Amino acid sequence: MPTIIPSRVLGADAPSNRVAMAHIGVGGRGGGLCRSFTHLNNCRVTGVCDPFKSRRETHTSWVNQQYEGQFCTAHNDLREVLARDDIDAVVIATPDHWHVPAAFMALQNGKDVYVEKPLGISMRQNLALRDACHRYGTVFQYGTQQRSSSHIRFACELVRNGRIGKLQSVEVHSPSSGQGGSTTPIPVPKGFDYDLWLGPAPDAPYTKDRCTSNGSWFISDYALGFIAGWGAHPLDVAVWGLGDTWEAVPIEYKGTGVFPTEGLFDTATSWTVRGTYANGADFLFKGPGGNLTIFTGDKGKVTVSRESLETEPASLKKDVIGPDELHLYNSRQHYQNFVDCIRTRQPTVNPVDSAVYSDAISHLSDIAIRTGRTIKWAPEAETIVGDDQAKRMLNRTNRGPWPAG
Repeated sequence: MPTIIPSRVLGADAPSNRVAMAHIGVGGRGGGLCRSFTHLNNCRVTGVCDPFKSRRETHTSWVNQQYEGQFCTAHNDLREVLARDDIDAVVIATPDHWHVPAAFMALQNGKDVYVEKPLGISMRQNLALRDACHRYGTVFQYGTQQRSSSHIRFACELVRNGRIGKLQSVEVHSPSSGQGGSTTPIPVPKGFDYDLWLGPAPDAPYTKDRCTSNGSWFISDYALGFIAGWGAHPLDVAVWGLGDTWEAVPIEYKGTGVFPTEGLFDTATSWTVRGTYANGADFLFKGPGGNLTIFTGDKGKVTVSRESLETEPASLKKDVIGPDELHLYNSRQHYQNFVDCIRTRQPTVNPVDSAVYSDAISHLSDIAIRTGRTIKWAPEAETIVGDDQAKRMLNRTNRGPWPAG
């Protein structure tokens, strides 16, 4: 028997103390997440799932090379990995239309979930997932990683602590959606489970652009476009800066948008949505326009993006948030925060309620654009009022056996 036992076997990083993680969806963004989680403290990636055979095998092989052992296995069907008793949590980075169904199935199997943005493709999905997370006691992390950036936290603390005075307006800018995409049917490639990729979405002929990143972002059967897919980032900053409650969500929306007239992609390529918060402040959401959130008050302004923070007056950037003032959740690393909270059972920096608030703004903005009418949101009832057609657009029907929430 050995006389010296390595500390990693019995210490805090012992295998029994590590969070066993599986990755569902390892395309572009999902592959990057898989690589990031592989190197985290107290975490071991033990499963990779993707309907593209080449993707799941490539990432499984790479993970095992990092661990110098066969700890990670590949799966085609997410039901296989979710049924594993040795998996604690999953990272869901599928196309958008799979986010909520996959998360809901994970909850039913006792897993904690990291869900890439945006949340769901309908508000009813989002609300159902939120309620299920509370019911199951799930640790949930939303993939808007800007919440773990110190300058964004500080920007929101300036607003929350009244440095800009009484709020007058919030302005949000997002990159635009793409257009184009071939509509010509072609055979499904070998090694790709196309029916599983479609999952809850309507049946459709396979084309060379349908199952690409652009296809999963800019086809309305699978997504809302970048009004949600990228808008989630600056909208989440707006929600955090206004209090992380329904009061951070406008109650009225009116807007216009431009939609492609040909090609496969059919989500809004540009939009301008104006609205009003319950406290009377104005709201403006525009695309294209970068990744930007602007808070304006009667005493100053805070303009923040992923890369920078600017204030008016400039001296605001040098302010110090006092010990008796509001200090927001301090997460230094978004992915590690998820792992740590799984171990402590504490809320993450971006829990499911916050995800619902920011995603609601995307959905209500999209509905306002598509109907061409003023949309009124009742936060207490969590529904649209005064417009039955628009209210029906809060829901979608899933294909096949997949849960809608």
